[in-house]
Amino acid sequence: MADLDFEAQLSRLYGQPPVFRDAELFTQRVTQKLDRGWAVRRVVIGATGVVAGLVVAAQLIGGRFVSEFSAVSRDGVQKMDLGLDKVAARYDQLFTLGGTETLWLAAGLAAIALAFAVTRLVDEV
Repeated sequence: MADLDFEAQLSRLYGQPPVFRDAELFTQRVTQKLDRGWAVRRVVIGATGVVAGLVVAAQLIGGRFVSEFSAVSRDGVQKMDLGLDKVAARYDQLFTLGGTETLWLAAGLAAIALAFAVTRLVDEV
């Protein structure tokens, strides 16, 4: 069997990172490089964001945004009106074929068919 004290000491030794003589110097160099990189990145990202915002604003103002948007809106409304007119025409055709009597007759026949199905089911059970 394994010695439990030796196992515990071994796991403690492997659980701790090794200590190097220049560990603090290495840590300082890495943090300085990271801090410098982030400062440059922040400035570059901020500057590109400002430039992009100015370009977008210029494009919207100079590109007839309002007139184009109103034209697109007007075309969309016209297409929607045409679609609603077609739906209303189909709805009117449904009622002009036989009127409301046809719909009531269909509903009555469906009720009778359901009643026959229920009675057949009751007879089989």
